[in-house]
Amino acid sequence: MRKENNQGTLVISESVIDFILDVAVKETEGVELIVSPVKHTLRRIVGIRKRNKSQYEEGLEETGLSLRVEVAIGFGEIIPFTCYMLQERIKNDVERMTGLSVEEVNVIVSRLILPVEQDEIESE
Repeated sequence: MRKENNQGTLVISESVIDFILDVAVKETEGVELIVSPVKHTLRRIVGIRKRNKSQYEEGLEETGLSLRVEVAIGFGEIIPFTCYMLQERIKNDVERMTGLSVEEVNVIVSRLILPVEQDEIESE
C-alpha cells in the first residue's frame, strides 16, 4: 500500500498488515487462531484484486481499509464481546502502526475450539 506525504512516498507491504493482524489475533483473549490461510485472507482483506494501481490507491485514500478476518473462538467465550475486542485491537493497531485509515473490520467466526483443542494449539 502506498501513501504520499511531505517527505515522499511510504510503501507498506501486504505482509506488514498480515503480521499486525496475526499478532492482534494472538493477543486478543478468547480468539484462538486465524482460520483462513494467511496470504489468501490478506488478499481479501485489502482488496488487492482491483485492476490497476491508481484505482486501488485512490480507493484506499478515499475510504480507508476494509479488513476481513476469519477466526476460531474458544468454546464458552462471549462471541460478540470477543469479536468487538478483536475489531478494536485490529483497527487501533493497523492505524497506529501504518498511519492508514481503517474504515471497517469484519470478523467471521467459522469455528469454535474446545479446551482440549486449545491445549493442542498451544503446544504447537
